[in-house]
Amino acid sequence: MNKIFATIVLAAFALSSCIKEDDSYKELLPLRPGMNIYSMTMTQNAVAMQPANAGIRLAMLLAEAAKQYPETELKDVDLTKLKIEGNSNSVMTLLFTAGTKIERQADGDYKITYNGDYQQYDGFFLKGSMLVKTGGVEQLKDTNGSQTWQVEIEEGLTLSARDVNGLIQVNMEGGSTTLYNEGLSYTISLSGISASFENASVSSSWRGDFSLRGVNADLVYSECRGKDFKVSGEASGPSVYVGSDSSNLRLGYYLSSGSVYRSGQIIEGTQECSFESYNYDTSGYPSPDVKYVWSNDGNKLYQKIYYNGYVYPKN
Repeated sequence: MNKIFATIVLAAFALSSCIKEDDSYKELLPLRPGMNIYSMTMTQNAVAMQPANAGIRLAMLLAEAAKQYPETELKDVDLTKLKIEGNSNSVMTLLFTAGTKIERQADGDYKITYNGDYQQYDGFFLKGSMLVKTGGVEQLKDTNGSQTWQVEIEEGLTLSARDVNGLIQVNMEGGSTTLYNEGLSYTISLSGISASFENASVSSSWRGDFSLRGVNADLVYSECRGKDFKVSGEASGPSVYVGSDSSNLRLGYYLSSGSVYRSGQIIEGTQECSFESYNYDTSGYPSPDVKYVWSNDGNKLYQKIYYNGYVYPKN
């Protein structure tokens, strides 16, 4: 089920940052199946969240433009020239990495094009385009349930991660992502996000609903930079992974009381991941459910794994 890809993408979640050196390897063995469930689920959700990620980052860029040029129409602001104090890179590069091109369309929509040469903060390389349809609402803060932003996947968009043999590629195929301001938080709604491994026989159809809240209600980049975001929600559906019967393996994901850093690394909260279909090896996976609890003391990140009656670390 291409666990290699999951392992690479989730390098930010590497156990080496959270496991004590004196813990024995044997203590982890009963939890390995649960860790695989977690890796697959988190990779699937990270793939499906790419359009939402692009839309939120664009919102932060446009909010920063409005802050720096309050008397200038947004269409007249050169987004590539925005900078913040203490950093020589442009805000656009800080949000999207170098090589990304953002073009404002005549109707006020934005086309975001990635060249595939630069790794994002979440570990992915993106190549191709997405279209953020603003519906005439220039700032995400001014949207609501009836006036939303939509993020569309353009044909040919690919996502990849690097391993020792090169790049492993996922083709982004379709689906819809809706973003809007709900007052105290922003809603992210995914519907039918379709993606597949290169040359694979199945494609995902992922759906989900999440709420996101930053320290700045308008999502101004300079006000949010270096701060975590509060995120909660759930997602599920047929995944990019193949089950024992050659059909999609269905996965489920639930996140509560989450705090997430800019890389997508969770630093606080509870994640629950599960197999939601029965086309998996029950001998290799004695339980279909795993739970990760994350915490931090401001300097160090901690995790606790619960799987099939086992807990790691025990104290």
